[in-house]
Amino acid sequence: MAYEVNWVTDHLAVGGAPMSYDALGALKAQGIDAILNLCGEFCDLHWIEADEGFDVYYFPIPDEETPDLGELEKALEWLDESIYLGKKVLIHCRHGIGRTGTVLNAYLLRKGLGHKLANRTLKGLRSKPQNFDQWRFVRRYGKKEGQLTIREPSLEMRHLVDLIPFFKDYERIVTSVDDLVGEGGQDGLCGRGHSRCCTRLVMLPLIEAVYVNHAMNMTLSQTERQAAIEAGAEAGKRLRGFGYMRDDPGSLTEGIRAAYEGAGLACPLNELGECRIFERRPLHCRLADLPAGKADDPLVTTVVPAALSTVSASLFFAFTSEFPSGAPMRFALADVISGKFVQTFFHHLMHAAARGPVPGKS
Repeated sequence: MAYEVNWVTDHLAVGGAPMSYDALGALKAQGIDAILNLCGEFCDLHWIEADEGFDVYYFPIPDEETPDLGELEKALEWLDESIYLGKKVLIHCRHGIGRTGTVLNAYLLRKGLGHKLANRTLKGLRSKPQNFDQWRFVRRYGKKEGQLTIREPSLEMRHLVDLIPFFKDYERIVTSVDDLVGEGGQDGLCGRGHSRCCTRLVMLPLIEAVYVNHAMNMTLSQTERQAAIEAGAEAGKRLRGFGYMRDDPGSLTEGIRAAYEGAGLACPLNELGECRIFERRPLHCRLADLPAGKADDPLVTTVVPAALSTVSASLFFAFTSEFPSGAPMRFALADVISGKFVQTFFHHLMHAAARGPVPGKS
């Protein structure tokens, strides 16, 4: 490969600076989603990396020197968040040795490994502190962080449910809809060619809510994601101001829908008329471009709703080990973007537990 990373864990890698587009392509091929760039000597490499689709945190450190402690904490918080979201992150300086090793060592200590386990993790890697100042910085940082003793320290966020099979089922539904819609009309597709559907109130089933939220986490930078979350929270507040109750999807009336859409609020994922997650936008947005003659196609009226219900029910079972009861849960897109839908989901589970089992059923 033009660039082969050195994996520290399944979601964290180290290496030198990718100095060609082939190297950046090789990073993508190996699953890297995000980059912590430490190169103080290259003023534009982080921009090139971002333009190639990576979520980049630029934390320049002069060669052979140590990081500023306050700025290091911000960088490590970004690194923690990225790994928590499931991204695969590359830490690099120019050669992937001293500065990379210093920041990596600090991260291991921040996670509670202590110097002994941290040194064991670094064994076999080129990425290590290389001079007295860098080693002294690591020793001082270790004293500040301390060692985790309550439980075994771990660098990975282990997800209890493997979402990939459910996402593949959902993407098959998306493919069938895209085949029916085609390339859109004269203006192209909503979210790229036009934004006429971006003020509509969109409600998502469970599988689509999880998929869209995951797409935000994986494709948007920290700044973009935070902006979308804030816009989603504001849109959700406006929606509830019209009378919609987040924990009661049945509270959505045509009057509330008309009031919300009449306010002309742009979708929180709309940026200058384009969808921030265009390739993974909801089915509602895709169907906005459905030719008039295909509105009554059985795929739209029967097959897709039934398939979404089935995949959502399977995902619900994977999360809870119970089959869903009552009307299928649906979440406002604004709450999915802000993350509030997770709270609604758990409220639903708590209410179901309080009601107890259905009489006559085990």
